[in-house]
Amino acid sequence: MTTQTITGCLNTTGPKGNLKIPLSTSITDGTQTEVLTDSSVTVTSMSVGIYGEFQQLQSGWLSAKTGFVYGVIINNGIVRAIIPITSRTSGASGCADMQIMNNITLNPGDQLLCLSYA
Repeated sequence: MTTQTITGCLNTTGPKGNLKIPLSTSITDGTQTEVLTDSSVTVTSMSVGIYGEFQQLQSGWLSAKTGFVYGVIINNGIVRAIIPITSRTSGASGCADMQIMNNITLNPGDQLLCLSYA
């Protein structure tokens, strides 16, 4: 089992204006893990549903250095949105924003879960 850092960004619009939600979490490959906000930007790591409360999801991406299985926003066991994913090489930093098909409104309790592999 290896550990890698999942990074990404979600773009939203709503009561807080156009809000970018920066994401960064270290995970262990092969385990489903919640991706939280980047604490270097948001001061403390928190769920996307708390940070982007009542914002409408527009676009975004998730990136891992090796393989990626999925990235989804779940609330009470229901998949609310699927986040575009990409794999990056050691010299790249991610990818450009991609449209998210289900433009949901984020609510407290929404969790961004992902699974990666080495």
